[in-house]
Amino acid sequence: YFFRCNAKIPLRSKRDDYKVVECTKVIESFASRARSLVPVKYEVIVVTGFEKGAGTDANVFITIFGANGDSGKRALKQKHRNLFERGRDDRFFLEILELGELRKVRIEHDNTGISPGWLVERVEITNSATGVTTNFPCGKWLDENRGDGQLWRAVFPRN
Repeated sequence: YFFRCNAKIPLRSKRDDYKVVECTKVIESFASRARSLVPVKYEVIVVTGFEKGAGTDANVFITIFGANGDSGKRALKQKHRNLFERGRDDRFFLEILELGELRKVRIEHDNTGISPGWLVERVEITNSATGVTTNFPCGKWLDENRGDGQLWRAVFPRN
């Protein structure tokens, strides 16, 4: 908090010699905060489960939510790599405005390809500026025919 006074306040007080100081709280707008945020590289590691059929051929997307906002929906892809195979870790680097403390991740796929069902074990995200890693355990299927039939999950950090 900042309290602007623009008046000298004496250290000694005399009787009947006082000033009234008006204090107001200024709330910074999100647009103002966003201008002060800097781009940060986030390392995203997606771990696919080890069960038979756990890998996916679908297009995968992630949205990262933090105290300062969210990343928007981002495609997780790499040229010339078969991603999200059974028992594998896939690593991506996303440049995003500083999100602050990470609060949630939405992981999803578009249900395309020969074998779109996917078992997501967990997502790990490291802020390269601070070195802080946040783990988001999942352990659920993103599959129309397994589990609850959902193609997306909102996962929260492990405490």
